[in-house]
Amino acid sequence: MPSPRTHRSGLRNTIDFLLFERLNALGWSMPMPVFRTLCVTGSALMLPVLLAGALLGARLLHLTAEVPGPLLAGGFLLVNLYAGGVYLLREVFSRRRHSVSGCPNEQFFRALDISARDVFLVYCAARILYFHTALFTVDAAFLAVFRDSVAGPSTPGLICVPLALCALTLAVSARQAIRPGSARATGPGTLAALGLVALATGWTTGVLLGGSWTGSAVGEGAGTGWGTGTGAGLSEFLAVTVAAACATLAATALLCFVRAYRRLDRDAFAIRRSGRPATVPAMAFRPRGLPLLSVVHRHFASGRTCPMVRRAYAGLLMAVLLLAGVHASGSGPLPLPAGAEQPLTRSAVALGFVLLLGCAELVLATSGPTALGPQFRFAWENLLSHRRIAAGATLYYAAHAVLLSTGVAVVAALVGGAVLWQLPFLGLGVMSASLIAESLASAPKRLVDGTSAPGVFVACVSIGLALPSLAGSAAHPLSLRLSAAFYSVCLFGGAITCIGRRIRTLPSRSAM
Repeated sequence: MPSPRTHRSGLRNTIDFLLFERLNALGWSMPMPVFRTLCVTGSALMLPVLLAGALLGARLLHLTAEVPGPLLAGGFLLVNLYAGGVYLLREVFSRRRHSVSGCPNEQFFRALDISARDVFLVYCAARILYFHTALFTVDAAFLAVFRDSVAGPSTPGLICVPLALCALTLAVSARQAIRPGSARATGPGTLAALGLVALATGWTTGVLLGGSWTGSAVGEGAGTGWGTGTGAGLSEFLAVTVAAACATLAATALLCFVRAYRRLDRDAFAIRRSGRPATVPAMAFRPRGLPLLSVVHRHFASGRTCPMVRRAYAGLLMAVLLLAGVHASGSGPLPLPAGAEQPLTRSAVALGFVLLLGCAELVLATSGPTALGPQFRFAWENLLSHRRIAAGATLYYAAHAVLLSTGVAVVAALVGGAVLWQLPFLGLGVMSASLIAESLASAPKRLVDGTSAPGVFVACVSIGLALPSLAGSAAHPLSLRLSAAFYSVCLFGGAITCIGRRIRTLPSRSAM
């Protein structure tokens, strides 16, 4: 007869495998039962310790500061939105999104007859529930200490906020678990949910802080602060609205979670045909004059650096929606002190420059002229114009840089009201400089997986060529900014010329 150990449930096997992964990552040498007991004990003791610390912190705040009830309710709401929103972003735009479908151990789980539901419960649901239980523990301590100040119509809304965030995170995680493959982009429903959370958080921030920078101080009770009857009426209306919205969101998210959970065993670990993954997105726009544009896009979308670039796009989009929510509340731009426009401009230009350098490296690593050199050469030998090949590839590379720099410009405009029109030209210049530097390398190197290897020469030349664009974009005189924009356009033309020359002069070193 088989050993009783072979009849253990799939859930127990999945828990043991997760504990083994953590034990192996820590590098500890101890028996598995001891480590399991240690994990269970630590998780059980964490909540009482967190509750004691939250009660102590809330009691100290209650004794040392006189904070009005509406401001306390708004701060509670704001902390929960930010904590839950950041956790939701981490679930979507990190390696956690591949905990079930698309994980490296998918074939291992299938071979051991471990269901996708068990993997989801152990790897995703338990982690989400534990985090939100800890968050609700802190919330309970806060509400217990300030029960006299926040008592009223706002209490149901405050309780519904963490519950709605937990239900939303479970629904999003379950939807991701039924999606096959690791190259599939985030769906529109997930992005819409994240955007809604960011917009609501920004609007709440604007409503909370609007009285601070547009009216009188809280303690003076004048103007449009929280101490007036208008502020109290607004807070009551906000509380009822938040309660209704959170209840609706929680019910909808739970329904989506139940539907996705039922589909887990059918869709998550399904055996699919081999060949080109169906999860690689195709280009909707395919111009006839630029035939290799779709080839470059396919290589980038299926590469290992594409998720990191997508996270940059998602981060900028969430920042734009967050600041748009602040503006939607009627607060307007942030109250910057006099003379802060120039430091804000330089900070935005510096941030955009660093982001663009990273974007150029990630994009060109898997789909740059070095990585796709054999494909470009093969296309030219099949009577395609080298100018069209170079123009299509350069346009695709530059589009990523221009989009990211435009996102930084929009964020800067929403923060301080300044229109940084030179940032898209900076993105064009940085990407073009990187392309020129990579094309000038006499002996380009490729790694085993076909991606381009980083080089000191390419990095130094690209930064040196991009420095004039950086200096001109951060300058105050309009003439210097126009000169930097013209220089970036010239770099773009030079990049097309250099890639075209590289296609014609450098032979392919790969066996086609």
